[in-house]
Formats: sequence, C-alpha cells, structure tokens
Amino acid sequence: MKVGTQARDVVLRAMRFEQTETCPYYIWVDADMVDALDEIYGRDRFLGPAGGTHTFDGSYTAMMDLHALPISEEGEYFEDEYGTKLRRGSILHLEAPALAGPSLAGYTFPDLATDVHLAGLDSWAQTHAARFRIFQLGMLFWERTWFMRGMEEIMVDFHEHPGFVEELLDGLAEVCLRVIDRLLGEHGDRIDAIGFSEDYGTETSMLMSPETWRHFIKPRLARMCERIKQGGKYVYLHSCGHVRPIIGDLVEVGVDILQPIQPEAMDIFEIKRTFGRELCLMGGISTQQTLPDGTPEQVQREVAACLEHMAAGGGYIMAPAKPIMACVPMTNARALIDAFLAQDGGVWQE
Repeated sequence: MKVGTQARDVVLRAMRFEQTETCPYYIWVDADMVDALDEIYGRDRFLGPAGGTHTFDGSYTAMMDLHALPISEEGEYFEDEYGTKLRRGSILHLEAPALAGPSLAGYTFPDLATDVHLAGLDSWAQTHAARFRIFQLGMLFWERTWFMRGMEEIMVDFHEHPGFVEELLDGLAEVCLRVIDRLLGEHGDRIDAIGFSEDYGTETSMLMSPETWRHFIKPRLARMCERIKQGGKYVYLHSCGHVRPIIGDLVEVGVDILQPIQPEAMDIFEIKRTFGRELCLMGGISTQQTLPDGTPEQVQREVAACLEHMAAGGGYIMAPAKPIMACVPMTNARALIDAFLAQDGGVWQE
C-alpha cells in the first residue's frame, strides 16, 4: 500500500480547517528501526537517506532539512561552515562554539543558498510528489546562536551584550532569507511549506522568558514568515518543549503549522481548543512515555484520543512527536502504525 495521489489535497483541506474523512498523518522513524519494520510492512516502505530519518511511504507529508555542511572531518568530529566544532552521535554534540566572545569582528556568515546545499531537492520532491512537502531550515536561526556561542554564553549575552545578540540574529536571519528567496524563486513548485527548527522550550518552561523571545526572536521570525507568505507558501515551525506562552505570538507572525506539540510538555487538547481555528497542529503522540514505555493498548488509546479531540474540525496532522526510535518496542511501533492505517475512508491503495 502506498499513499494515494490525493494525499496532498487532504492535508491542504486540513490546513483550511475542513473536516476530512481521514486525518492526515506523518510517520517518521529512526534509521535503526527500518530493517525490522521492513520485515513487517514490506521492503522499501520507509523512504530516506542512509543513516537518516525515514518517512513511511503512506505518510501524507514529507520533510527535507537543510543543514550546514562539514568543512573538515576527523572521525566522529567535524567543523561546519559556521566554524562550529561538533561531534556526531544519536544527536549532534557541541564541542567548541564558533565565537569565543560576544563579537562578530572579522566573522563572515556562510552562504547556504547554493547548488551544493540544495542538491537532492528535486529528486526528493519528485519522490514525494503526492505528499504535502515541507522544506525545513534546520538549526539555522535561534538554535544556531547557541551553537555559535554556547548555551550558557548566549543566555548571558541576552542580558550583558544585547547589541551583539541583535547583530548575530540579524546575520543569521539574512542567511535564512537568502535560502528562502532561492527556494521561492527556483523551487517554489516543488514545496508547499518552508519552515524552521527552533526548540524554544524545555519540558516545563521556555528556554528564555517570553519577553526576551518577543524582543529578540519574534521580529526577525516575523520578517522571515512574511517573506515565505509573499511567495505563497505555508510557514512551518518545529519547537520541542513548552512553548504555550508564545503560541499566540506564533499565530500573529504567520506560523501555519506548529510541530511537534509534545504532550509531555503541554496540554495539547487545550491548545487545540484555543488555537484550533488559527493554527494547524502536527504531532501529539508521546514518544517519551507512551511509545517507549507504554503498552500497545495505551498507544492505540492515545491515537484514538488524538483522532477524537485533535482531528475534529481539521487543522491537525497526526504524528509521533519525534521519530520512532530504536528504544520503542516493535509491538508499540506496530500498534502506532496500524492505528494510523486503520482509519476509515483513507487514501490507501494496493
């Protein structure tokens, strides 16, 4: 079974807050899970790069990330185009920030709007032509600030060196805007949404105060959202953690899709009640508790609750909050995928 040709249209209807027979969904899995799931669902059902996150071929959406490239490598360590030294693992680990102090003197921001950076976009878009396609600028704005300075250092800079932070964010926004302009100018027919990976939240609060976010981040995010909207595309934003205090601000600046709405960090049903006619929500299935530690029955109940409360009236793309990781029991992974597939009136075909 593969996704039907009308999958993208189902997402677009949900984006317009129309009730659809099937709730559109996105199933993404860690590369370590692919072989085992292939044994259950058939070969080549999970699409993605070797070693990267894979998309189940029935998903209604697809995602491609743009990242800074390595300029030097030694084993698991590398330096990227921003001058940041990193170590590969299950996630990237910061080894040495690009900027030793709160100054951009002598620093040149990289150009990520090149053929090399966008290589693979056309083939990805063709592979996922039936789906709603999201192109994500991965870790290029707020998250890039602490990769360039260090987490503690950038938090101090907000208070001790605000002028530097403004200059840094302006430079990073320009990098993003160059990419956005090229995407809209040359690849606009291949993508439906352009987005950002930002992670503003922790499990219980925001990383910075809402007031700090509104002063430093919001106006620049608004500028980028406006550029995307001018190009006729939807705006997607990924932020893990607790971001409830600024969801109204995200709507105000033009965000259309908020992902992953982690149920461990926020009351996703309250968010749906409050913003369900202004914002499309994506995610909502617990990948920290229910999937790794629950039972298949609990997984099924969580999916059922999301279908009942989140999908009502459209404006929802059901998905696990993060990729299905290797720590998830196969019985739970299968319970999730089967529950997604079991929806009546789907767009599936043999």
